[in-house]
Amino acid sequence: MSNDFQDIRGGNRCFNDAGLAGQTSGISTYTTTGVGANTGCEYTIGGRFYYSTDDSATATPTVDISTGEAFVPLTGTTAALGEGCVFVFCWDSGQVLRVAQGPVVKSADVANGAEAYEFPSIPDTVTPFGYQTVSYVGTTSWIFGTDVWDATTATLGTWIPCAVLPPRPLTAASA
Repeated sequence: MSNDFQDIRGGNRCFNDAGLAGQTSGISTYTTTGVGANTGCEYTIGGRFYYSTDDSATATPTVDISTGEAFVPLTGTTAALGEGCVFVFCWDSGQVLRVAQGPVVKSADVANGAEAYEFPSIPDTVTPFGYQTVSYVGTTSWIFGTDVWDATTATLGTWIPCAVLPPRPLTAASA
């Protein structure tokens, strides 16, 4: 008889809401303020505990943790052509924010049920602590970490804190 069901090893989890904020006022930085009695955020990577203190007006990454390349720009000059995706916010073992971008799709296709916002592959060296969709309609493009949060051409979905990522893709801009 095996007790494998009790053999739980590793695991990347976030244990409290990091409280992402500061996505306004013509900036591309971010702020985290832990929600609850403690400040900061507790999380695990490979089963080992880590702690990230609150961040304030910190530079947002410009490179995707999954690909090692710059984030893919969102484009689209009309509502029918406007693009969007989900961005997953993670911490590494050095308490450094890392972000992964999901596949880019037409936001209108998500709204009409033809597409969904798929989550990106997340390396096991980081822990997701939340995600957010971004939709774009404009004459140029919008690039995560480079362009400002409150650009009139970008629509930020609701910030969703998480312990782990949901098992299914998002079928709405804020889910």
